[in-house]
Amino acid sequence: MSIKTKYANEIFKGTKKYEYRRSSIGNKNCNKKIVIYSAGTDKAIIGYMIVDKILEGNLDYILTKTNNERNNDIKNYFNNAQKCYALHIKETHKFSKTITLSDLRKIDKNIILPQYYRYIKETEPLYKELTMRLNESI
Repeated sequence: MSIKTKYANEIFKGTKKYEYRRSSIGNKNCNKKIVIYSAGTDKAIIGYMIVDKILEGNLDYILTKTNNERNNDIKNYFNNAQKCYALHIKETHKFSKTITLSDLRKIDKNIILPQYYRYIKETEPLYKELTMRLNESI
């Protein structure tokens, strides 16, 4: 999942409890490891999070349920969205060594980085590297 560096850092500091999105990742992805690509200054895979529930509703509902009624960044992000989603972050694990964009391109020169999220298939070269990193952080 691609997340702006500012918000990725807040997630790993523990100050950001929800990741806000205009579309859902689906409940089937709850309680699974979601690898975080810090899309911004870092340009690197920096760790993973586990989402345990996904809130769905209009903007007022999401802001109230996540105690963010005064957060203008969230209001601006959702700007007239019919449905809003808040992914509750249950836990996070930051990798001791990130996988930079240049590392990613060495692993797989044809790598496609998502704007939102995508699945990494077992047949992709990145899968093996991530499996090692995920097992190290357990």
